[in-house]
Amino acid sequence: MAYICLSAIYAITSCIRENDSTEVEIRFHSALPEVRSGYPDENLITDISLLIFDETGAAEECIFLDNGLKHYTTKLVTDKTYRFCACANFGYPVYADHIDELQEITYRAAYPDEYRDGIPMSAEEEIFVSDGTALDISLKRLMAKISLRMDRSLLDEDVEMNVRSARIGNCPRYVTPFRDSRNGNADDSFPLGFSLDDVQTADLNFGIGNGLSKEVSLYMFENMQGRSDMHIGKDSEKVFDTDDHRKDLCSYIELEIEYMSDTRKSGEEGLIYRFYLGEDRNSFDVRRNTHYHITVTPENDGLSENSWRVDQSGLEDMPDPSFRAFPSDYIRGDIGDKIHIWCEFTPEDAPFDPGISYMEDDKAEGIYDYILDEDGHGAVLTLTGPGRGLIYMEAGEPVNDAALFIIEVNQP
Repeated sequence: MAYICLSAIYAITSCIRENDSTEVEIRFHSALPEVRSGYPDENLITDISLLIFDETGAAEECIFLDNGLKHYTTKLVTDKTYRFCACANFGYPVYADHIDELQEITYRAAYPDEYRDGIPMSAEEEIFVSDGTALDISLKRLMAKISLRMDRSLLDEDVEMNVRSARIGNCPRYVTPFRDSRNGNADDSFPLGFSLDDVQTADLNFGIGNGLSKEVSLYMFENMQGRSDMHIGKDSEKVFDTDDHRKDLCSYIELEIEYMSDTRKSGEEGLIYRFYLGEDRNSFDVRRNTHYHITVTPENDGLSENSWRVDQSGLEDMPDPSFRAFPSDYIRGDIGDKIHIWCEFTPEDAPFDPGISYMEDDKAEGIYDYILDEDGHGAVLTLTGPGRGLIYMEAGEPVNDAALFIIEVNQP
């Protein structure tokens, strides 16, 4: 359905356009036509508001194209310059009587991943219209795409880091399509920004070689917060003091990581990595229609600092390794007796071999039958015949300890 905005200038010039006009076909496409499988569809266009302004800035036409229509034909005066402006995927018509009104247009999202009808886009192009002009209008996404991957190649061998979630902090609620857009205060951000959780972050834990993982992508409206007023020489310096209001305006990435090493482990809450976004180390600008690639590269134990950037408050100290065997390493019994043998050790998730091959050999000799404990850390033996059996149970790194059980059944 088309909507026409009529101005006084348009009423005066309409009689002239019959003689000096030309038919113009206007076609729309998305800029940076990068196709990505999954959600959201980065090239989806469901509706377009087209606004055409003459050389004085007055509106010639305001057209709303829905149902996925990506072209429009109209008549314009030849040999004149027009400004063509468009908003796509807003879900409603956008109007203006004068080009200056575009500065005040704002698109607000109800929630940070509201992209069912496509990523919001806009365009603004000044074009000289000659006879039989065909125009291609490039729609720019009003969001930045931020692709993350992990590089674990510099981690110590005992360290495991698996990403549980990734989200954007200070994620803007709105965007201004025809001027630079930025958070003006803390209320301009979603309390919980665009997020990926659990299976959505699985690719960050899937290695493709040389310590690198696959990529996952997050999206956010433009947030142009400018450059640092001080030179930032290294990544750890890209942070604000607690009383600096910019900490609530500039957008950042937050990763929650399940962490394990010989000395530390994550509990219910994981290790938190945070870092501010920007076009370089000294910039806090996150620009629309731009694809940022970020590789997170923890080194050594992955705990280079304990700060807002690397928050270790969710970590616990690993207990010192321990190992005990029960009830004893030498057991005598009679046929028909049931005897429970087991090992207790910390950390409990250390690799453990309960000695099944030994138990199978003794079972074949008719000395006892056995049932493994549910946790695999022991067994219940049912003594079935005379003889001497031997069971060797062993815990691996970081426990590195073992027990040798000797079982004597009806021995003299």
